[in-house]
Formats: sequence, C-alpha cells, structure tokens
Amino acid sequence: MAKRGKIPKPRTPADGLAELERPTIKWKTIGMIVGAFVVLWITALMIQGYARDSWAGWIPVGVVGVLTLVGIGFGIYVYRLTRRSRGIVDILAQATDAEGRKRALEQLEAEGSSDAMNALARAQLVARESPQAAIEILEAIDVDKAPAVVQDDVRANLALFYLAGGRTKDARRLADVIRLDRQPNAKAKAMYAAVSAEAFARTGKPEEAKKLLETYDAADAAYGDDVRGLLLRAQVYTCLALKKRGRAGEAMNELARLDANQLAPWLQKKTRPEIRQMAEQALRSLGVAPKAQMKVVRK
Repeated sequence: MAKRGKIPKPRTPADGLAELERPTIKWKTIGMIVGAFVVLWITALMIQGYARDSWAGWIPVGVVGVLTLVGIGFGIYVYRLTRRSRGIVDILAQATDAEGRKRALEQLEAEGSSDAMNALARAQLVARESPQAAIEILEAIDVDKAPAVVQDDVRANLALFYLAGGRTKDARRLADVIRLDRQPNAKAKAMYAAVSAEAFARTGKPEEAKKLLETYDAADAAYGDDVRGLLLRAQVYTCLALKKRGRAGEAMNELARLDANQLAPWLQKKTRPEIRQMAEQALRSLGVAPKAQMKVVRK
C-alpha cells in the first residue's frame, strides 16, 4: 500500500507482461496419472488371470488399453499446447518497453499463425496504443475452434476491453458463457470473476456479481496488482448497483491506494456523477488533485 500523501506508482501493460508466468510441465501430476494407469493395468491383468481362458477376462484389459491410448493422446496434446504457450510467453517477456513490444509483435506476426494464443498475445501488445485494434484482433478469433483452455482467456480479455469502452451489453454476452470451473490457475480465475462481476453489475445482475466477488479476496497479494485492481473496480460497480454507496466508497479508496491512476477513467465528464465524485474524494484522501487525464498530480 502507498503511504498517505504519496502518489502510487502507476501500473502499465509492460508491468503485467513482465510478470507473466512461464508455463511448465507439472511432473508431479503426470506421475500421479501414470501411477493410476499402472494400478489399472495391474488390476485388469489380475482379472484376466483369474478368468483364465474365458474371453470375458480380456474385457478389462481392452478397456484399460483404450483408456491408455486416450490418455497418451491427451498428454501429447497438452505437451504441445504447453510448449506453444511457453514460446509465446518468452516472446512477450521481452515487451518491457516500446522497442521490446515492437520486436515481440514482429515475431508473432512473422509466425504467420492465426491461432487463438498468437492473436491474444498480439492483442495484449497493441492494446496500449490502440484498444480498438486489440478488440478487432480478438473479435476475429473463432473462439469455438480455439483450445478449451484458451477460449475463456479470449472472452475475458475481450470483455475487459468492452467494459473499458462502455460496451457493457457486449461484455455481458461474453461473461454469460465464461466458465471459471475449467481454469486451474487461481490468478486467471480471479480475473475471469472480476470481469464477469463487473459485466453483471453493470447490466442488471448485481446479486450474481456479489456472489462471484465473495469468493475472491481483493486483498490477496497472490493475484497481483492488476487482478486486484480489477476485483476492486468490480466491487465499486457491484456495491453501487446494490445501493451500498459506503461499501463502494471503501472499494474506491482501496483502489486509489493500490494505484491512483486506475481512477482516471472515472474522472471524465461522461462518467456518472456519483462515481466521479467518489473517485475525486478517494484521490483527495491521498493528497492528490484529481484531473481528467490518465495521470494524476499532487496538490
């Protein structure tokens, strides 16, 4: 947390890219799966042995054989997907400044790939200069044909851009089909929840938004400042929709302490007066003079 009277250092897209986790193969999980198959094979062979010459004894062996082939196929698929993800993260990791982003974008474009992971990475790179260009990249993805583990990444990121641009109905359409249960990464799941909750709160389903946010603690440092900011932002909209202005103000103050610059979009004239006033008050509580730009200055 920033100390009172000091302006927090703003987060940038480059900060988020620098903190991307490099996908790794979970050998412990693989070992457990292999162990389970070993047990299945031993059991099947024991049944076959007891059955002696009966053809029925080969049924368990056949079933386990099919399951093994399916498991091997799925393992190869996951390995290739992990290797692909790792390569993209390695490219994004160099995008810590304008020159790095340019190089990373050129590398991704040079691959000539139209797959969802490549497109998602390119959208993240161009979003800083042109959110609309990022939206167009994500909208061009055929989400239904993307790997299941990537589909909701695309939906959540596109919904986030829609929310930032005031396209709440479009964001809600995506939030309705995002499935948190198939995302194993806690940080990514919290991001999905934050985006979905904000979309719900801003389109008439604040109770559902509230239930989502109760599961994810915005104070959890493990989520990182970016996702924590999204959770607090969703809390503001949810509490306002539930007519809990005091709770909304608390979330706004917490967001200001996390990163005062995240309140800048709420300082625009088009913002609802009650939200703008709340943002201005939160900045004043930090000793910061609110201005309707992306940067805030001291009084």
